Amino acid sequence: MSRAPIKNYEEILEVMNKYVEGIATGKSEVMKPSFHKDAIMYGYEPIGLVEGSIQYLYDYVDQAGPAQNLQARVDILDIEGTAACVRVVLESSDGAVYSDFLQLLKINGEWKVIAKLFHRHT
Repeated sequence: MSRAPIKNYEEILEVMNKYVEGIATGKSEVMKPSFHKDAIMYGYEPIGLVEGSIQYLYDYVDQAGPAQNLQARVDILDIEGTAACVRVVLESSDGAVYSDFLQLLKINGEWKVIAKLFHRHT
């Protein structure tokens, strides 16, 4: 792992905490500041491949409502200058487990998720 300043770790954790909080509360407006306006996401749900705009995530979170007893683990995998890779593992009381791989870019001094790749375990 690179020797990124502690400030970068703290800023990235703050962004990821807002992402998790949005899922936990079922309110996409909480997580939206974490994402670039043109962010994309790809992964598989039981309905098949989900691909394209991050708006899918916002709609899903708003429709699903609060995630009861959500457990989350955030692992900052790497930071290189203005780019970072983070893994977030989410487990809800309904048995759904997700591994999210989020790519972040520091734009105008702020970390933003530009891409989300996910795997649903159950």
